[in-house]
Amino acid sequence: MFTRGALLYIGQRLVLIVFTAVAVSSIVFLGVHRLPGDALLNERRPDPAAEAALLHYYHLDLPLPQQYVRYVTGILHGDLGESYVNRGVQITPLLLREARVSGEVGAAAIVFTIGLGVILGVIAAVRQNTWVDYLATTTSVIGYSMPNFVIASLLILVFGIWLQNVTQGAFFYQLGTWTGGIDQLWLPAFALGFPYASIVARLTRASMLEVIRQDYVRTARAKGLRESVIMVRHALRNALIPVITILGPLIMGIITGGVVIENIFGIPGLGKEFAQSILNRDYAIVIGVFTMYAALVGLANLIVDLTYVVIDPRIRY
Repeated sequence: MFTRGALLYIGQRLVLIVFTAVAVSSIVFLGVHRLPGDALLNERRPDPAAEAALLHYYHLDLPLPQQYVRYVTGILHGDLGESYVNRGVQITPLLLREARVSGEVGAAAIVFTIGLGVILGVIAAVRQNTWVDYLATTTSVIGYSMPNFVIASLLILVFGIWLQNVTQGAFFYQLGTWTGGIDQLWLPAFALGFPYASIVARLTRASMLEVIRQDYVRTARAKGLRESVIMVRHALRNALIPVITILGPLIMGIITGGVVIENIFGIPGLGKEFAQSILNRDYAIVIGVFTMYAALVGLANLIVDLTYVVIDPRIRY
């Protein structure tokens, strides 16, 4: 159960997240409206009457301050506006649906990052200066030395071409066919999370080596506890505190890295929508995606901060 102080802290952070999302969207809104060109008109110019009607429909004929006030008011009411390219398409339900897809991929990548990273780090620490330690360390170095788009390209080469009989050579997902099953998640999650899992593994190893030399671990061994119990209950829990500290930046990297991975694998998430909206000059969706990413990053950092309480009960908000 959360204490009154913890609930107050969560409420303050949620208010800060809303303020940050509005601030980010405001900066992008003002920046987009300073770009040259016209989001609504292509090379074939319509007649002046049609052009005026189109600008009036999207309220683009208003002065910029009035447009900005309308947009911020809409954000505070959960309305991100309407697509400039696909008339009648509301942005908020569109991005919420795609955020669910991106959330599934990101959550799988986070689970992979923490799970594989912690396991490799613990094994390397327990088997220090053995071939197991050297193998885990080498794997970690290779992992965080390779960008995620390189890893994704190699995975497509291996599983899409070399193992075509197993995978049928298909690693793309059409809009409307995404089900979020493990068969769709594991490959993009690996490509997105492996570089960060390598960082977690290195940090877990260093933290475990420090913790297992503490006096309370020696005392646990002197009492005759099994080594597995000592490593899991006593050493690992304290060793995870530095790992939790870096999860905030790692999760932000996973969220933003999803833009590349979703476009490589054709996953219909926020990242793919972001790239397509830029190419289509659908500025309303561009601003909406920025707003959604700002909110996701804020929520991810809040969850990481609350995880401290679970790992170390001495921490209170």
